Amino acid sequence: MDHATLFMMGIYLGPLAFVSFVSAWADGRKPIIGVILAAASTGLIAFVAYDRPEGLYALSDIPEMTTALIARMLAAF
Repeated sequence: MDHATLFMMGIYLGPLAFVSFVSAWADGRKPIIGVILAAASTGLIAFVAYDRPEGLYALSDIPEMTTALIARMLAAF
């Protein structure tokens, strides 16, 4: 996969981790899935920051990258 796709996966796993943390906290459970999602999100973003020669993407790039990712997914079908 290219760096843009991995970065977007990391960006969109972050809010899912937060929701999982809040859900586990509200139910009185251990946030195991939230920890896994947060670790995956952090790992993906850190990998892109380390491996990409230009460095990490800017936050202003996220909307354009999101539309490009959706367009690539629609073109695949």
